[in-house]
Amino acid sequence: MSRWRRLPLLCLVGVALASLWWLWQWQYAQSEAEARRHADNRLSLYGSSLQGALERFTYLPGLLAHQPQIQAALLDPAEIFVPQVNAFLALVAERSGAEVIFLLDAEGRTLASSNHAEADSFVGHDYRFRPYFYEAMATGQGEFFAVGSTTGRPGYFVSAAVGPGAPEAAQGVLVAKVSLEALQADWRRAGEKVLLTDANGVVILSSRPEWRYRRLGELTPQAREEIRRQRQFMGEPLEPLGRRLRDDSLLVGGAGLGERLVDTTLALETLGWTMHYLMPVRPLYVSARNALMGGVAVWLALLLLALWLRERQKRQRLREREAAIIREANERLEARVVERTRELQEAQAELVQAGKLAALGTMAAGIAHELNQPLSGIRTYAANGQRLLDRGRSDAADDNFQRIQALCERLGGLIRQLKLFARKGGAREPVDLVARLDFVLELLAERCRQQGVRPRSRLPGGALWVLGDEVRVEQLLTNLLRNALDALRGVAEPWLEVAIEAEAERLVVTVADNGAGIPDELLEQLFDPFFTTKAVGDGLGLGLFISYGIVQDLGGRIHAGNRPSGGAWFRVELPRAQPTGLASPSSIRESQDEP
Repeated sequence: MSRWRRLPLLCLVGVALASLWWLWQWQYAQSEAEARRHADNRLSLYGSSLQGALERFTYLPGLLAHQPQIQAALLDPAEIFVPQVNAFLALVAERSGAEVIFLLDAEGRTLASSNHAEADSFVGHDYRFRPYFYEAMATGQGEFFAVGSTTGRPGYFVSAAVGPGAPEAAQGVLVAKVSLEALQADWRRAGEKVLLTDANGVVILSSRPEWRYRRLGELTPQAREEIRRQRQFMGEPLEPLGRRLRDDSLLVGGAGLGERLVDTTLALETLGWTMHYLMPVRPLYVSARNALMGGVAVWLALLLLALWLRERQKRQRLREREAAIIREANERLEARVVERTRELQEAQAELVQAGKLAALGTMAAGIAHELNQPLSGIRTYAANGQRLLDRGRSDAADDNFQRIQALCERLGGLIRQLKLFARKGGAREPVDLVARLDFVLELLAERCRQQGVRPRSRLPGGALWVLGDEVRVEQLLTNLLRNALDALRGVAEPWLEVAIEAEAERLVVTVADNGAGIPDELLEQLFDPFFTTKAVGDGLGLGLFISYGIVQDLGGRIHAGNRPSGGAWFRVELPRAQPTGLASPSSIRESQDEP
């Protein structure tokens, strides 16, 4: 019987071990995949930089081979043109960044070179054994990487045949040697393990200098003979860098001290080269180990939970046998519940008080924000009145002062709006939307004039009445138009358009401008309180928030977006109302209000 009881435990242990093994494999595979994605990205970057460095010079030998003075030097047995060609090649090498540019005759002997004045000059040396010479003589062009037999410095050689009948009747070869040491130094500074191998698997560039001129694979006798004949590496022993393991990773270093590396490669077009990005395997095992430890922790937690539940069951049975103790425990628990309830009620009261204080702060900031609008109008009419009085136009100035009085009454109305914050909204009665729009445009006329904006309104015919109250409708229109004017600051040819579309059950007001528009990632936050993209001190971020609240109270909707040709638009949908009295219909109009 005990054996059958142990069977579920053994099954659970098996499931746990299998899950931990799967977790190890999965985490290792994920880490390796991520490492290889990183390696592919880095290889693409390094490969592009290498190809770019080489392609800068591929055109140069062919271009120089057509120069008359180069061709004349090959046909001049007295070498009269050689000094001139030496100077010319030195100038081209300096300006192009090539290490050396030199000219070989048909026998492979150097006639002229950009380093003719240096101690290790190429002039007079025979390079017929180099592939860049005999390939260019045979096909018209050649390329080769080798350690210089004269200077001992490695480089990439690119060549082109010289002569009017080249390559069939080539008279010589022009060669440019490019140093890749700066590129290799950049790899070393990046702190990554990067290799470049040739077609034989020999490392020709490396971020680790000690790995250079080592091989990643075996060299055939033919390859060794060819390297010796071409003097490519000038007697380097070409020792193996490491050995390949069964999973294709590379073990670099001696036995017991070696470093196991994941080898990610990128084949290049140049000379069968291959770029390698080596990543240590140890971090992958560390990641898998950490995941395994996490899995073990989860299973231990489950085991502890099971033991705890088992112990809890024992305690429950004990409590059932001791009814008196249970009743006493229940009484203590009830007392604690009462205490906690009292504490929660006190905390709730504190939260309510904090909410009231936050609402009061928001309301006060919003009212201060909205009082600025009529005050701006008062400043505008006062300035106009002063100018009219200076010109002796007292009648017109009197009209401006009457408007100032009306704005003062509007300030009183805004103060009365404080009462609206205590309930859902204010009065709901028919309001002439066109009249309120004309009033707001007139209120903002001075600012429009200062910014050079000529507002345009597009209205349908017939009465345009909405449900609401005049103060909040004006407040809504003012906020939208001021927001558009703020967006038009600094625009060369600003324009602002207000359009009203009449539908069966609602009126749609659209305010559009040709400003900078609204970043897409900010559209969802546009109507949040205190959210603004303006400079510090230029706005509180409450205008659109208050507008959103007004539209909600009036039973409407508000949206914002960007125009395809540039600029932003705001669309407000308000419930349509029937006027209480007769209204004089207006014809369809296209007007342009001048500030």
